[in-house]
Amino acid sequence: MNFYCISVWTGMEESYREQVQAVLDADDSPLRGRIHFLRKQMRLKNGKEYCEPFFPGYVFLETEETDAVKLRAVTAGKGFLRFLPSNKEVHPLTAEDKEIISLILQFGTTIGIVPVRFDVGDRIVILSGPFKDRTGNVIAVNRRNKRINIQLDFLNSVRVIGLTYEEVKTAGIR
Repeated sequence: MNFYCISVWTGMEESYREQVQAVLDADDSPLRGRIHFLRKQMRLKNGKEYCEPFFPGYVFLETEETDAVKLRAVTAGKGFLRFLPSNKEVHPLTAEDKEIISLILQFGTTIGIVPVRFDVGDRIVILSGPFKDRTGNVIAVNRRNKRINIQLDFLNSVRVIGLTYEEVKTAGIR
């Protein structure tokens, strides 16, 4: 199975997913597959939990198809901006990025609260959840709200990922 990253208007991810999934599921569709919009569960300081986009402005197409002409079926969805890296070069995700998306999807499209514990500058290893055994650099800690920002290598660049924390281990010297 291949995964393609699609950039859409931020805030339109779910409506785009629903619209394009209906097209993919149609009997006469030239393209078969699933559109995934990934969310993360967050917790406010008062304990209330909510979900927000994990990758704002991005959805992922899972399909066996590699023909760029057939892949264009998803461009008709309202909110479509472009394929990554570009519309001229429609390529599936790298093996490493595909592995990350596959691991996330093993836990569903909503990532639960990920347990971690650390300090700014630490190189950490996430102990459980869809990012188990992944390492990243802690760039911000909000102990009051129990949130962190970490840098992970993903989609050919460094991405900042916000997580709610409870327990991780440090991977090396700060």
